[in-house]
Amino acid sequence: MRWTNTKTLIENLICEKLKKRLNIYATSYNVSLGEQRRIWITLDNKEIFNVSSAHFLMEHDKLWEEVKRKISKPFPDCLYECFPEFVGEISDLDYSLLILEQRSIFNVERVYDALVQYPNFSIEEALSSENVIVQALAMIDKRLGKRRLKQLVFYTDTHPIVSKFYQIRCEVEGISVSNPLSN
Repeated sequence: MRWTNTKTLIENLICEKLKKRLNIYATSYNVSLGEQRRIWITLDNKEIFNVSSAHFLMEHDKLWEEVKRKISKPFPDCLYECFPEFVGEISDLDYSLLILEQRSIFNVERVYDALVQYPNFSIEEALSSENVIVQALAMIDKRLGKRRLKQLVFYTDTHPIVSKFYQIRCEVEGISVSNPLSN
């Protein structure tokens, strides 16, 4: 699906109070090393979310340097030992992606895929998705009513991007949020 079609579908799902204030962008750059992609979201023309393939690759390399400094075991055992909190959470191939996502560093391809798939989800599927980008988009979705928005419960392990989009939505809806996180 073309980006313009995807963007239109997502924008049609944004709640009314954010519809003219929130924008989603995607672009590709041709550079000597190949194509680089960037996706960003603005609120009132201020960037609130940004992912790029160049930044992801740089942070991925930093993660491997961090792992090498800590341990000399081969992949994936080295990751399991350095980051035991993620053991059993995900397949070996995606282990480093999960670690980086917990640090709010996203693979632009996974974000793009989430954006393309999002309009096909029901609001219930979006809210319960394992993909934090899908969960974040659900926070600003018009299908999530104010009553249900008030009833949402977040835990201390809720991803910051989900909390951020939740707080933005509550702010525009006039819902006070003293502490969105529970234990």
